[in-house]
Amino acid sequence: MMRYYTTFLFFILSILFLNAQQSAVVIYKAELNTDKERYLKYKDKLGENMVNRMKQKDAGINEILKDFSFKLQFNATESRYEWEEDMPDETVNQSVFLLSKLAGGGLAVHYTNIKENLYLKQFKEISTGRLVRETAPLVQKDWQITKETDTILGYPVIKAVKGKTEAWFTSSIPVPFGPAEARGLPGLILKYNFNNTRIIYADKIKWLKKNLNIKRPKKGLLRTQKEGRAQRMKEMGRMLNK
Repeated sequence: MMRYYTTFLFFILSILFLNAQQSAVVIYKAELNTDKERYLKYKDKLGENMVNRMKQKDAGINEILKDFSFKLQFNATESRYEWEEDMPDETVNQSVFLLSKLAGGGLAVHYTNIKENLYLKQFKEISTGRLVRETAPLVQKDWQITKETDTILGYPVIKAVKGKTEAWFTSSIPVPFGPAEARGLPGLILKYNFNNTRIIYADKIKWLKKNLNIKRPKKGLLRTQKEGRAQRMKEMGRMLNK
């Protein structure tokens, strides 16, 4: 019951706020977390040489990410997040290029719909190469909102945590949208630190005078996120048993 009440509240707040503000486009940037503490946990398991190689690879990805942008478009009830298609330099290694896109959530199209309490992720399955759409609830119950505050792009933000994942959202823009899979908080997520490994942060926000038509991904096999995880576990089991 509480989930539906929260969804309804999001919807009402979004309508009231965006009735005046119309729609917006948020440009996000991404980077891998290269703090020393992140690599310490790998040192005993992998050895110093392997950790140093990991650091070099991450530094290379971050260098590429400087030229990458990721775009969130939203109106009162829907949002769509994806990679801005800037082609890399021809000398860039293809695997590093894909890892750079992955860091910002750009290997998929992320769509949310407040009215339907829906999060939809469209992506190409690695194992089969087929296009897939996985669905999950927009509202997530396991966020814990803290008392920590900061300012991003002039907006006051509040920190929320979920395990090792952090999100900074602003109630000044009361929509439950965010970059990649980040969502379900009572305000737009302007910074997202996933599991202390990759960080996605808002670089600029552009308000539009006209209502933005958000395109919903319609192609690909439709299944729930739970069904998708079960399928991936099944495929992994088959590979291990070969």
